[in-house]
Amino acid sequence: MKPVSLHCSKQIDDLLDESMTMEANGKVFASQDHANPAYVRNPDLWCRDLDITCMSPWNSSGGHRKAGTLVTPRHIIGAAHYEYSVGAVVRFVEKNGKVHDRMVKGKARHPDYKPHTPDLTIYTLDGDLPSTISPCSVMPSNYSEYLDNNSRVACLGLDQEEKALIIDWRSGGRMQTPADSKRRIFHESKIKGDSGNPAFLIFDGDPVLVTVWTWGGAGGGTLVADYISDINTMIETADTQAGVSTTYTITEADFSTYGKKTFDTRKLVTQIMAQLRKLWPCWFKKRTETSSDSNSSSESSSGSSSESSSGSSSDSSSNPPWNTSSSS
Repeated sequence: MKPVSLHCSKQIDDLLDESMTMEANGKVFASQDHANPAYVRNPDLWCRDLDITCMSPWNSSGGHRKAGTLVTPRHIIGAAHYEYSVGAVVRFVEKNGKVHDRMVKGKARHPDYKPHTPDLTIYTLDGDLPSTISPCSVMPSNYSEYLDNNSRVACLGLDQEEKALIIDWRSGGRMQTPADSKRRIFHESKIKGDSGNPAFLIFDGDPVLVTVWTWGGAGGGTLVADYISDINTMIETADTQAGVSTTYTITEADFSTYGKKTFDTRKLVTQIMAQLRKLWPCWFKKRTETSSDSNSSSESSSGSSSESSSGSSSDSSSNPPWNTSSSS
């Protein structure tokens, strides 16, 4: 695993213990009363020291559903297929339980949205949240230079019950069931009503938004990192509808502060071969001619087989590697 991948996994794994349970250690709130309102943080939560005040536990449009996540002091991101209405009230809770309600004054769905991607909507609130409610940063657009795909990087994800779930990041906005036994203590499938809830990497002790849930099972959604510019434009659009100009933009996490970029073996080999060609061009010319003679002698016997094979093979990339049978 590369340095940033190891670092993010360690941020979660170091907080886990085999004796923990979902019932005692998996709920963000020990109690929550949406009607009054009153919220008490769970002192035994496995990630109790993380600042996840950016997540909203309630809104007047969907109750504990239709989740949203604060990405600037005044803007929420959620799932386009599971939206609030303008005029909805959205709630945030400080670590000490103090409640802050804000009204949605403008919203902007991604202009290219088709069920179910890019499954993103931005909301402008009627006022900034205080500094005690911390907006999250988002996975940077250059994340692939620092994270290696398919390495089971531990992520924190929320659901409609405000459980702090653990899933493994696979690639893009896709997740998979954890293989590690301690991570599996806090793993549950995403179900209808969980959509819009956030999934985070934990980097330097802070949540970094990867996606908001669209799909069930282990979970998945639109990779926020692929739409940084679009989201900032959506903020401007939502602000215009709200009659304000906040000039806010989302904040990309800076992975360069920890370790080096991922080691690109293919690129290095290409660079070495290019230098060798410059140093010994005659040797490469001889190798090319030998290879050409060998290929021409076997062309008649292999050509028809190659054509038949390419014609009958299927493109595995056209088959989604995760469950897209229904949205959450």
